[in-house]
Amino acid sequence: MDNVNSFLFDWAIRFLENKDTIRKEIINIEKNENNSDFIIHYKDKVMYFIIKPILEGNIFSRINVNDSYGIFTLNNAANVRFVVTEWRNLVEFKFLRIYFINPFSSADKVWAISPYIHDRICDKASLELGLKSMAEMVMPIGVEELSNKLRLLKEAPGQ
Repeated sequence: MDNVNSFLFDWAIRFLENKDTIRKEIINIEKNENNSDFIIHYKDKVMYFIIKPILEGNIFSRINVNDSYGIFTLNNAANVRFVVTEWRNLVEFKFLRIYFINPFSSADKVWAISPYIHDRICDKASLELGLKSMAEMVMPIGVEELSNKLRLLKEAPGQ
């Protein structure tokens, strides 16, 4: 699991840096601070990031309701189900963004949601269907499948 977390950590930072290439708002990135895996200091805010391949209830103890947080998790049915099940808790965090990712997807590699904002604009009766539709943009992946892909990459000739 350390290999998976390390890979996702590096991937998330590269993703956010690449996303910032035009705006140039990132000032500094700090690694391993308090309850977060890394912190990004932007020109106008500080955002804390957590790498959590599988979402679980203990994630709430790592998030401060008054701060901006991003969670990077794998795109799979279990994580989407967690978000649907915990929706009432998630919408309490005004500045939370959840990134569902599959770095090896042949389609899109990431989709994201801000539960607080989404809750105000979506039809609550179709929440689960809407999240599943967004999740279909990125191929699903589990921890074991990601771990196997990383192992194969290491074993590939020239690596």
